[in-house]
Amino acid sequence: MTTSPSAPIAVRALDLLASEWIKLRSVPSTGWTLLAAAVIAIAAGSFFAATVKASHIDHATFDAVQVSLTGLLIVQLAFGAFGTLAITSEHATGMIRTTFAAAPRRGAVLAAKAAVTGAAALAAGEAIAFAAFFAGQQVLSGKHLAVSLAAPGVVRAVAGAGFYLFIVALVGLGLGTIIRHTAGAVAAVGLIFIQALIVNLVFPDPTSKAGHYVLLWAGQAISSVRAHIYGYPAVGQAFLVCIAYAAAPLAIAAFLIRRRDA
Repeated sequence: MTTSPSAPIAVRALDLLASEWIKLRSVPSTGWTLLAAAVIAIAAGSFFAATVKASHIDHATFDAVQVSLTGLLIVQLAFGAFGTLAITSEHATGMIRTTFAAAPRRGAVLAAKAAVTGAAALAAGEAIAFAAFFAGQQVLSGKHLAVSLAAPGVVRAVAGAGFYLFIVALVGLGLGTIIRHTAGAVAAVGLIFIQALIVNLVFPDPTSKAGHYVLLWAGQAISSVRAHIYGYPAVGQAFLVCIAYAAAPLAIAAFLIRRRDA
């Protein structure tokens, strides 16, 4: 992909976006990763819904939405891997040198990758979240525990789950740009789980606010209709925490990508 230096900025940006979209589609593992994530999320949500015993639940605290979305806790790592592969696959093949030769403005390349990867992750995340929700509610309906999208907070929670997967993908892209190695970047994304465990061990007091700044709990908050009962951060704060987690590695990546050799 080459463009004349005198070409309009909008045209060059569209060329970059088109190039990144072609590259994203051309990596077979990205499509398979998202397909596997969809299957796991729907299957897990249905399974956990099937294990719910109507006679043993507390209706005041029961969250039918989160039961359906339980599988998203598993597939978030797949979305992190999806984000890392958007750039580490090019480092693995050496194609990143060709990319930077064709588009010397490395910051623009990263911005295009973030836009394309983010758009794909958001679309896939929302589709998976709503599919898992409907599958889980179908199972719960037989136990008279299902909720509809019209119920207060349900659309926000399901859409929030898809948004969280989008955030994890951007975190993966940022870490992939920084680390430049797929296995290392995916392992770093996996620290999302370890971070939550460490905070719980260091701050075992259930009234502690430390967990409000953990990405995993922020994701749980925005995908729950009972965040105030479970001790998750407030939904507005949780969205800000998620955005900060995506912005930080991308900002570091934007700084490093201009100063390192390909």
